[in-house]
Amino acid sequence: MKDLLKELLLKKHEKGFLGNKVRLKCESCGHTEKSTYFELLKDEQFEILEPANVPVVDGVHEEEVPATPIKFKKQCPNCGNEMEAFSPVPIEYIVTFLQSKQPDDIMYG
Repeated sequence: MKDLLKELLLKKHEKGFLGNKVRLKCESCGHTEKSTYFELLKDEQFEILEPANVPVVDGVHEEEVPATPIKFKKQCPNCGNEMEAFSPVPIEYIVTFLQSKQPDDIMYG
């Protein structure tokens, strides 16, 4: 999965969703730092966790779809322990987003 993400990131820019900030926190010393989805994914500072089935309601029908959480992690510059944050967006959404065409710059700036 990491190889696929790396390949897809080569074709994208740090704009839109990928420019969103993620706040990482060190539980040991309390240091916080912000980084973008793009930077964390490009630098492979993440771990893909075990998938879970999440209920999705579409009108009156409910079905379970797999959602794989992502834990972002980075070394704390203060104490050397691991800073972490969990993405509210599953890896399946991120891969789908990365596989989609880039929006037209003329139309969306």
